Amino acid sequence: MKRVVNGIHWSNQRHWWIEDACRVDRGRGCVTVLHHLLFPRDELADQWGDVENRYVFGKLRFGWKPQGIAAAPDRLIHIRLYHPDWRKLDPKVWAEHAARLLSNWQFEDRRANLWDDPLVAVSPANEQDIEGWIAASALQYEDIGRWNLAFWDALDKAVPGRRALSCWSALAGGHDAFPENPDSEYAVPAIRDAIQRCDLGAVHLYGHMEWGAKGDATLPGGADAYWHMLRAWRPKGFRESLPGARPGRPPDRGGFCAQFPGKPFIVSEAGTFAHFDQARTEQTVAAMRGLLQRAQSDGHCLGVTWFIWSTDAAHPTNNIGANPALRAALVEMPPFETTGIVPIARVGGVPVTPVPAPAPPPAPTPTVVEPRIQVVKGDGWLSIVRRCGQTGNTANVATLKAANPGVTKLTAGTWLRSPWHRVAPL
Repeated sequence: MKRVVNGIHWSNQRHWWIEDACRVDRGRGCVTVLHHLLFPRDELADQWGDVENRYVFGKLRFGWKPQGIAAAPDRLIHIRLYHPDWRKLDPKVWAEHAARLLSNWQFEDRRANLWDDPLVAVSPANEQDIEGWIAASALQYEDIGRWNLAFWDALDKAVPGRRALSCWSALAGGHDAFPENPDSEYAVPAIRDAIQRCDLGAVHLYGHMEWGAKGDATLPGGADAYWHMLRAWRPKGFRESLPGARPGRPPDRGGFCAQFPGKPFIVSEAGTFAHFDQARTEQTVAAMRGLLQRAQSDGHCLGVTWFIWSTDAAHPTNNIGANPALRAALVEMPPFETTGIVPIARVGGVPVTPVPAPAPPPAPTPTVVEPRIQVVKGDGWLSIVRRCGQTGNTANVATLKAANPGVTKLTAGTWLRSPWHRVAPL
């Protein structure tokens, strides 16, 4: 089975057309979902879940036949922990809360410990460089990095045997730690350590079709794509290679992939800021196809989750749900297969080695073959006596029972010893 980079970011409101949302990634790509939708209520985040859709995980992993949603055991489910104000959170408290919450997902007769699912990835936060402040210095990025490290230290202490993947809390990008030094936030020691600590990296990639004709340059194939929709793949030294490059500026470090070569990652948000615009659907689809092609050729990208399938007034320009043609195009988009492999979880930064099941003990060499007869559905003691070739009477029933002490009830599949047959020793 080859994975695909096709994916979708699940709706945050107005959970409509979800049958199609589940088809976008072919069941072997990636879906990003806010954590609170998976549970009745998260009191700490003050958010509610989506009971109408079996708390989402029920449909994403196990499927739901009444809606034609197939089970997807190979889907990578990226769970984004959400809190309205991460800066008010003690990362240790947040980690311990997540450890308890995600260990006990349930809906009706279904139960799951999400920390035990190797195709679940968890991010503790999102866009911490613009949520609650605009990070613009190395010290602020140090705070973000240390917060994430503290979260994973506490989480791995609380769930030492987790199989779910740790995923970096993607930054918004474009808010440099050092002046004139693009993507320099990745050079801040605590940020680097936090990303390397995680099993998966994560980035957000957007073109800007809301800029009109000027925004065309930000899309794949455009002159400014490496600063926007393809920013993660900007090569090291790209800025210096441009005609008319201004001398004296710090060397261009390159994007995420140049600074973390070989790191498996997901694009946990992506888009054009024109998803709602039906008049520009064709251009949006072309841009999406260009990003998927680049992700496919990377070999380390495990999914592009387009933001956002359906929403309310919070994200009007990114609302895929408002554009029926775009919804259909994403469902019909060909699968972009990748050679990327989902990594094994590393608790505390050390890979978790799966413990093989113990080998069954060797079967003892028999010294005699015992004559036995198996109970079938509908059998009674008399019928078994007769099947052993004996007359069905009370005496023979007593003899059969005496040969099988402890058997008080006949259950289909049980083997009984026949007292009327002998087999010579081997």
